[in-house]
Amino acid sequence: MRDDQAVFLNVPFDRGYERLFVALVAAVVALGRKPRCVLELPEGGQGRLARILEHLDSCRVSVHDLSRVGQPARFNMPFELGLACSLAHLKGPHDFIILERVAHRLDRTLSDLKRCDCYVHEGRPRLAIGAVLDAFASPAANPGVEEVHALYLDLWRAAQALKAAASRRHVFSRSLFLGLVAVGVELAVDHGFIAAA
Repeated sequence: MRDDQAVFLNVPFDRGYERLFVALVAAVVALGRKPRCVLELPEGGQGRLARILEHLDSCRVSVHDLSRVGQPARFNMPFELGLACSLAHLKGPHDFIILERVAHRLDRTLSDLKRCDCYVHEGRPRLAIGAVLDAFASPAANPGVEEVHALYLDLWRAAQALKAAASRRHVFSRSLFLGLVAVGVELAVDHGFIAAA
């Protein structure tokens, strides 16, 4: 069943992307939406592709960061964007948002999507937050970038504590992602973005 508040995050899982990942989680929870990611699904024998399809289909919206190019080339993010495009056209409704690090690079790297606008974050958490707010929030109820950035800073500190407690080098595991989202929701309540459940 599709959840209209669920947002699937299709991003690189590497330490260099960790700050942007935490910023995306902060922005999504600040808007009262539910961050979802393939990390949260335990392997049940059906394989990674089946889990990604199932998870994408359960979310009304997905965010795809295509900023990782170079050697070795990373094809997972554009592949999962292709899955989201297929879902949108074959099953609907499914909206997708594309993030990039460099303006206009998508015109060269994925020219089939020339008519799709992407949001450029330049590798900076504040700009990634602004991209999510621009893509999702209504003008009447749009929190400010600086307010959400303050939430991100608190969530980043919490992420460091979660990693230390779990003796992990990054947040890209099932338990740490679930913990990050739970803390993010608590912080969003504390910052006044959402009401307590």
